[in-house]
Amino acid sequence: MRRIVAFIGSFVVIAGLLTSFAAPPGAATPVATNEDVYQQFGRVFPDPQGCLDGQPGTSPWAKGDVCATQFIQYREALSGLKFLEHRFPRYLRLLNLRTQFGHQFSERMQSAGLPQEDLSRLRSDLRVVKVTDNASPVPEADRKHFAYVLSIHGIERAGIEGGLRAAEDLVTWASCERDLDSAPACGEEGPFPKPILEPSDSGPTASETLRNAVIYFVLANPDGWRRGDVTDGGVSYQRYNGNGMDVNRDWPTVGYTEGQYTPASEPETKGFAAYLRSVRDRTTAGRFEGAIDLHGMLTAPSFSFTLLGAGQRDYKRNEITVDTAIRTFRDSEKRLSWSNLIATQQEGCPGDVEVPEVGGNVPMCSDQWGTVWDTINYQISGGFADWMESPRGLDAVGIDNEMALSHLAPNTVFDPELEQLHIDGNKGLIYSQLASMLRQRPVSFRPEGKVGYIFDPQRVTDPGGGPVDGPEGLPTQDTISHTSPTGVQEFRFDVKGVPDGVFNGGMTVKATFGNVDGLSPNSAAELILDYCGPALHPGGEEGCREVARYFNQSPAYLQGGARIDLNSPPAGPYRIRANPARLLPTRYAVSFTSEKSYNQPEQAPYNVSRMDFFRDLNKYVPEGSDLTPIRVRDVLRSEGKRLARFDTVVVAGKLMPGFDAVYTKRQFQRYASQLTRFAARGGNLVLTDSALAGLPALGTGITPESVDGGYFYAGWMDFHDGDAGKGATYDRHHLAEGVNKEGTAEGTASVGGHEFNHRHQTYEPVPIGYYVSPSGSSNAECDTDRCDSPNWIVTQGAWEAAGGSTAARTLVRMTKDRGPSKLGVSLGELPVGKGQIRIAGALLPQPTEQNLHPYGLRSYALTYTGYQLIENLLDLP
Repeated sequence: MRRIVAFIGSFVVIAGLLTSFAAPPGAATPVATNEDVYQQFGRVFPDPQGCLDGQPGTSPWAKGDVCATQFIQYREALSGLKFLEHRFPRYLRLLNLRTQFGHQFSERMQSAGLPQEDLSRLRSDLRVVKVTDNASPVPEADRKHFAYVLSIHGIERAGIEGGLRAAEDLVTWASCERDLDSAPACGEEGPFPKPILEPSDSGPTASETLRNAVIYFVLANPDGWRRGDVTDGGVSYQRYNGNGMDVNRDWPTVGYTEGQYTPASEPETKGFAAYLRSVRDRTTAGRFEGAIDLHGMLTAPSFSFTLLGAGQRDYKRNEITVDTAIRTFRDSEKRLSWSNLIATQQEGCPGDVEVPEVGGNVPMCSDQWGTVWDTINYQISGGFADWMESPRGLDAVGIDNEMALSHLAPNTVFDPELEQLHIDGNKGLIYSQLASMLRQRPVSFRPEGKVGYIFDPQRVTDPGGGPVDGPEGLPTQDTISHTSPTGVQEFRFDVKGVPDGVFNGGMTVKATFGNVDGLSPNSAAELILDYCGPALHPGGEEGCREVARYFNQSPAYLQGGARIDLNSPPAGPYRIRANPARLLPTRYAVSFTSEKSYNQPEQAPYNVSRMDFFRDLNKYVPEGSDLTPIRVRDVLRSEGKRLARFDTVVVAGKLMPGFDAVYTKRQFQRYASQLTRFAARGGNLVLTDSALAGLPALGTGITPESVDGGYFYAGWMDFHDGDAGKGATYDRHHLAEGVNKEGTAEGTASVGGHEFNHRHQTYEPVPIGYYVSPSGSSNAECDTDRCDSPNWIVTQGAWEAAGGSTAARTLVRMTKDRGPSKLGVSLGELPVGKGQIRIAGALLPQPTEQNLHPYGLRSYALTYTGYQLIENLLDLP
């Protein structure tokens, strides 16, 4: 244990001492690129503990006959993959998207380019590894398609290290199943055929997998990878691409979009998106089946976090996702237990030794799963995994993963034990998803009794509007180039317009900083673009004023480049503001396009409503058990007889849709009394979200002052009733049953003087248009930026005085902008006569149009906890 603590501490020191001085070239990783070396190594990419042959305290899953001593270097990876392709042409192809497919697309299919010391850029062709059985009897279009994104943040090496070796596993094992003499590993890793989930000896075999699946491993960030390669004198891997842009914020997101991310502006995003969508369009299903974006993180209480994607998931997708997460957890418990850094859940993790460097105690848990907020305490827009899950992207079941100690620490420092853990863990995640989705079990939702829901006809719609085409036949302006010796000088240039015979639909300012090995102190300086022309409309601002800036997520990575994009730039004078903090020279290239510089529609069309949740749920309900819409007018006309047909009635949102606009106060009172009568006669009345505001009208004795609608980072509940002498309510309240599933993470927070240790997110904000701050986890408690996700609560004293029981509580901000807070009951049950009223204050809010959402909106975004609560709320006593 002391070795682990010291070793982690050394990484922190190393990360803090990065300088702009070049490092001498380092030793290469053992990678086999010819037959003689392959026979000697036993693998093309041998594992860090491959030579230890399962000695005590080492991985029993390590592959190869020699030990890797360094991260896989970029050029080594390409050479090794080309050899694998040559060796196993039936199963693997290394695809160069520029040379093989560039003629099919308008994109260049190259990276932004790693800044060089002469202020040029070293661009890399975009590449994808395709793994499948080319002799499969199943037509390729009919096979299930998967995508695994490797190290989109180049500094997070775990994805590449595990992903490339997973590809080699599948290819090797499939070949060994056909011919035991086809690879040196056949005699050591058998017997064959064998299931791909080695620790549990379960799942499909490799040949079954490749016969029925097409798997793409995406080499997502060559610039970030190449900057840190020690064989080329690299000092630090890079989170960003060569433009200094976080490519994992650049993917078009349905729902709330953070405008300063300028989605789809980067060449990597454009290239990979174009290619993957073209593959999607050739599939019979019209979609990919599954996808995972493999990341790393600096510190965490769990070695691995499996993060469930944020999207509109119907019941089946939720079940598949949960199945994958639980399989991954079970696999990790066995696969990673060889290391003294890891303890299983049964052994009691995390351990008792506090190590701040790892963000908690050690030994660490092997794996935990949950939403992004419940695991790493923030959510984003523009992520690759969410794009892959979106219908704009691959329409797959998307997952992210974060592995600890794969970030600024260890960076370029290679530790065999850590990297073996990263490799083993990522293999387990990939194989768990493949096993779950290639052998799917039937899914059905079986509500107890007859369920109806109050139908709200209101929908949130927009017909959409595409970008306005420019004048035909006009060229764009020529590129403007300029080098500033330092940031003391501003850079001025003129943009032309139609009167000058040009049309510029978009403008990009690309900056390349003076650097050594791609590292530059200029990254600490703001880069701001001003328009200095006349007012753009009567009474508008005059003089030089900001129109765009480089989104500098963090200067900690010493990026050597930056980029600014502006759509529809008005003609006139511009400038890059002077900034003395740019100590080294900067080369600017201002380029123009006829289309927008980033492809953001004026507004994509949408037609959404939370009512769509019930429609979609009915796809998985047995015949005759459909959830039935109940219209308010039918309740009024039938004098309650319509409600008597049901065992459960759900009111999601407005208690009486149409009140104030269609119905009178007297009609509201009649309607409310009939809902009360339904519950009193033995019915199960379920109120969610803003329907809680109707509690005072239902004869509960709860006053309007005791019900509050507030805001927080997302929909959430803390599963504790406030009784300090008791634990979480998971085993004490039937509405909380099943929430704390096997391996799940619990979010924690300290807000408004209250401690929350059993938090579970109930809905995702982004898909339905609610805001998440670009500041990440610093706003997870809504104390540094605004939050607008609606949550409803009832004052606990008033709720329990009326006879209610508490299953969960929620704290809300009373205003969207860091306002005062209130704590109350968000999940509970109140007896009414022979029946009950159940409440859930954050499940199905109506999508909002109040924030930027150019790519449209989704109808709902329940998390796995939200689905579990739906099941609990509908279960009859």
